[in-house]
Amino acid sequence: MTLLVILDVAVAGLLSATIWFCVVLNRKLAALRRNEAELRDVLAKFNEAAHQTEAGIARLKEAGQDTATALSERIGEARALRDDLAFVTERGGRMVTELGDKIASSRPARSGAPIAVAPPVLRNLSKAERDLLAALEQAR
Repeated sequence: MTLLVILDVAVAGLLSATIWFCVVLNRKLAALRRNEAELRDVLAKFNEAAHQTEAGIARLKEAGQDTATALSERIGEARALRDDLAFVTERGGRMVTELGDKIASSRPARSGAPIAVAPPVLRNLSKAERDLLAALEQAR
């Protein structure tokens, strides 16, 4: 065999490999072209889902800010009510103390025997008055 025949066989083999590679490549490109429409649909749906997610996040942020504002207002109202209640409680305590002191100073000095107090049933007292008298009796 001559050198030319060997070279012709080698070139023929390489051309066969190239043709085989081109056929495989052509099939893959055809499959890619067939799936191109599906890929575009998938990308379009993905893009739409991303936009909806962004809109949802914006709505959640807005709702969170509205909730935070409402909660802050409620906390302010609660603090104001707490302060009012503390003032009323403190003032009521002072009034009870002053009333107890006035009652104590208006009574004659105790001589060992307890002073009889008319039962509340005889005087038609309201519940608040009865409660106040009971609290004062306990304070003695």
